[in-house]
Amino acid sequence: MPTTAQPQAGILDAEVADFRPDPHAGFAKYRARTALINLGGDLPLATRHADVCTLMTDARTRQMETEPLTMRGITNGDLYGFFAASMLQSNPPFHSRRRRPAAKSFFPSLIEAWRPRIRALVTEILQGLDDEPQFDFLQQVAAPLPSRLIGEILGAPPDDAPWFSERVQVMSRGLTAFREADFPNIEAAAHDLTLYVQNLLEDRRARPRDDFLTDYIARAGEDPDLTDAETVIQIVTLILAGSDTTRFGVTSTLSLLLQHPSQWDALCANPGLAKGAVLESLRFEPPVGSIGRVVVDPMEIGGIPLPSGTFVALSILSAQRDPAVYDAPDRFDIQRTDQPKLSLNFGLGAHRCLGEHLARAEMEELLIAVTSRWPGLRFAAPPPNTLGFTGIRGIEPLILTAA
Repeated sequence: MPTTAQPQAGILDAEVADFRPDPHAGFAKYRARTALINLGGDLPLATRHADVCTLMTDARTRQMETEPLTMRGITNGDLYGFFAASMLQSNPPFHSRRRRPAAKSFFPSLIEAWRPRIRALVTEILQGLDDEPQFDFLQQVAAPLPSRLIGEILGAPPDDAPWFSERVQVMSRGLTAFREADFPNIEAAAHDLTLYVQNLLEDRRARPRDDFLTDYIARAGEDPDLTDAETVIQIVTLILAGSDTTRFGVTSTLSLLLQHPSQWDALCANPGLAKGAVLESLRFEPPVGSIGRVVVDPMEIGGIPLPSGTFVALSILSAQRDPAVYDAPDRFDIQRTDQPKLSLNFGLGAHRCLGEHLARAEMEELLIAVTSRWPGLRFAAPPPNTLGFTGIRGIEPLILTAA
């Protein structure tokens, strides 16, 4: 168990005002001066790309497990049960055991086979907006697309997608800093999603099909050590991970493209740029601002000692604007040639996101469809602001017109 959550000596105290309203300006100021900053919380924040990569993969660190909740006095309930049993927060030997039954269904080749269905689903959603003078892309496109798709992959009833999308948006707040007043709603959403998945799995056991859930149940049953709770929570994890961050990602991507008309025009002229547009928008404004790790064995970052038991946050937001890796990092360029082989948005090492290829396929197909259908798309209200720079981030409505 960690012995301390306090920043260590040598970590530079940063002024929170330097990060408002533009967190990127704040990180640029401090990243040049130090590897670790203290923003007034309990976790020192790593700011540089190389250090973030190290902390994600070094065997001297591990995932935070239930500590974010226990430090707040939360030691039971459905949100706690999620933290305790999900592959997201687990470490060896539990992590691989929990991840394995679902992993085979998310191989890149299998996701590519879903592209025609993704394309059809995108077309269906966009067709419903053709006659609207203006619309909120966030709520009318970005929210239903990932929830409907993950619902189809799981074989859930199509009409359930709006129901669990709403609860995912609430429960996901429990994965980052949240206000005490919000906890009852977060806990209720966690309870609803857990019960929903339990019922879904029970139905599939009683009536097997040729689908993901039936295969998942069979693979989970091959491991006698995998508990019923773990079996349920991994599906809750897939629903959670497959909805909220993609919702942010597609909204931010379209907003950034429309704020950079030359980039929008280039994509309209060449749909092959969609892959680069997705990677660049995720670099420029990542859906997850930071993740937490725990130091297991003493180590140094930027010459600053981190004793065993130290909690540390890894700023993806800062790392992806690091000039040591990116040329002109504050320039939005969908034809950028210096993207690392692996995007930090999806993690590194054993915890690299299972749904990476699915999320990228959704975003790419959506961009291709939107630019083809509405090349004259434009803002009908000021561009949305992104919200927060740690944990899972939020974004304001994106009001557009294609008229």
